[in-house]
Amino acid sequence: MLPFDVREAFKLLAPHCDVAGAVCTAVADGRLVGFTDVRSICTSAGVAQARSAEMEAFLVVAGRVWLFERRTSDWRPSRQELHARLAPLLVGAALYRAEVHKDADVVQVVMTLPPPPSAVALELSRLASGLLGMVDTKEVLPALAERAKQRFCVLTPFIDEVGAPVVINLFDRSRNCPRKVLIIRSAPDGEMPPAVKSMLPALDALGVQVRSLRLDRSEAAGYETFHAKVLLADNDEAYVGSANMTRWSFEQSLELGVLIRGRAARTIARVVDAVESVSTSLSA
Repeated sequence: MLPFDVREAFKLLAPHCDVAGAVCTAVADGRLVGFTDVRSICTSAGVAQARSAEMEAFLVVAGRVWLFERRTSDWRPSRQELHARLAPLLVGAALYRAEVHKDADVVQVVMTLPPPPSAVALELSRLASGLLGMVDTKEVLPALAERAKQRFCVLTPFIDEVGAPVVINLFDRSRNCPRKVLIIRSAPDGEMPPAVKSMLPALDALGVQVRSLRLDRSEAAGYETFHAKVLLADNDEAYVGSANMTRWSFEQSLELGVLIRGRAARTIARVVDAVESVSTSLSA
């Protein structure tokens, strides 16, 4: 049976198991001693520098069980024997999570932070977990487009002059897809927004269908449209979030969404199918 302190430390560190396992192994092997900065800890543990924020989040949590001591921006390992006990447990947990365990739905949190100085970004940095588990919208959307093999659909109500080249780039990255669709919200008179009009030659060259969901109601006031923002790759991977294809979303606002793979993405694909079916073609 595991000693109480080992079990409790493992429970606390398990959410950071891939980073934690590497660091505890480095400490147990004597590769990490004395006060050092986060980037040097990454190097000693064999963790990519790009994961420095995750590393710092782990160190903050590890400090709660006295595995690390902090001095300004540097950290020093302590309780080497506890590191040695935890290392194989955390490495095993990371291996299980990466290679064995499979969720029915795999979900990643996708975020765009406002430009600095941002009160939200500052507050997140103060939390123990920080930005752990979150990925940048600007990285996720192009990668999603590149993974599409049969179908790529962008469902976005608003596009401006800043968003237009982003949309074109996404469809360019999915150029080998046989089915590419952009669904927008047209103006009340049925006209395309100016930014969409400016995109037409490029979209036509890429084989993109342009459609609009703005339907008059014959028996009720107003019209039927959409406010959802969805990027769908094939039928099993989708981004769903708050970001419009506009300057405000890319350069000013906090935007939050999720990247979903699996069963839930297939449900989203059915919704997109329905929207596409009732939308109106705007292509020349």
